[in-house]
Amino acid sequence: MSIYDNIFHYYRGQTRNKGEETNILQVENNVTKALLNVLQHSSPVLTREFLKFIGIQSPLDEIYEYRQQQNSKLTRITSIAAVLGVAENPKVKTGSVKSFNIPDGAIISNNISLLIENKIGYNSYLLKEQLEGHKNVFPEGQVVQEEPIITSWKAIRSFFQGEIQYFEGEKDTLTCFLLKQFEQFCVINCIGDRQKSKEYFFLRFEKEQARKIARQIDNYIWSNPEFEVGDAGTSDGIGYKKKGFPKFATLTTARQRCLILHVGRKEEYLGLDMQSRIDVLLNNTYDRNDSDIQRYPHEAYIRLEWVDDFEKIKPFIEEAYSHRV
Repeated sequence: MSIYDNIFHYYRGQTRNKGEETNILQVENNVTKALLNVLQHSSPVLTREFLKFIGIQSPLDEIYEYRQQQNSKLTRITSIAAVLGVAENPKVKTGSVKSFNIPDGAIISNNISLLIENKIGYNSYLLKEQLEGHKNVFPEGQVVQEEPIITSWKAIRSFFQGEIQYFEGEKDTLTCFLLKQFEQFCVINCIGDRQKSKEYFFLRFEKEQARKIARQIDNYIWSNPEFEVGDAGTSDGIGYKKKGFPKFATLTTARQRCLILHVGRKEEYLGLDMQSRIDVLLNNTYDRNDSDIQRYPHEAYIRLEWVDDFEKIKPFIEEAYSHRV
């Protein structure tokens, strides 16, 4: 699976990065959209069960409407009205909010009005003032549940995973497909995970061959009885360190998404020698400018889509490990 094979994952193209806050907002909007799309296009039973999961009982014959960005006041009074807050960290904090307050989404029926506020990332919290402010979207005279309903993306993922088994038994292939796509979407975007999983990084290698090689590299390093390996705690990939020493290898999603081998000490220039041998073996030259060569003469780079057989690059991994002394 490529990240762009997923029906919910959006393609940003080659646009310039407009800042972390903008990127988070884009992902937040798409997560809300993905959640509502799953419910909208699946069996109505799924929405009824989802509402039950968050503590709302819905009639069996209810017809639901799903809205993105509820920026206008609701006009119909319903017997049940509530605000749902979903976040990675379900702790609600206090803080200032903008003068305008637009819920990220809504689920509406004849009997239910549910407004949704979504936050992603463990440093992004639901705000009491914002959740309270959403009550202004309900019509005059609407009785609203006093306390907002709070849940986490991890809990929603767990709920949906359980629903897959039910709908597989019902042979509802469309609902199963959408639920599985949503789970993949969450893995791709690290939704409901405190830390980015290995699969998150594997999927950053867009070509199928590169993903295959990345998994083989990871499996080989961790299963090799000759290696004593620890997690290097790399933020932009999967890093491997020799116990007691710095890291010797990194599967990185930066630097053109490649395997970096850290070979010996900087002053030994062993990475440049290894790079020459790798380029000859793969019949491709990894482009390194003068600044990169001066700063990282102890590193060699392998573009995984150039590798047709893992066995070819295994000796270089072993060599990098052996030089970490």
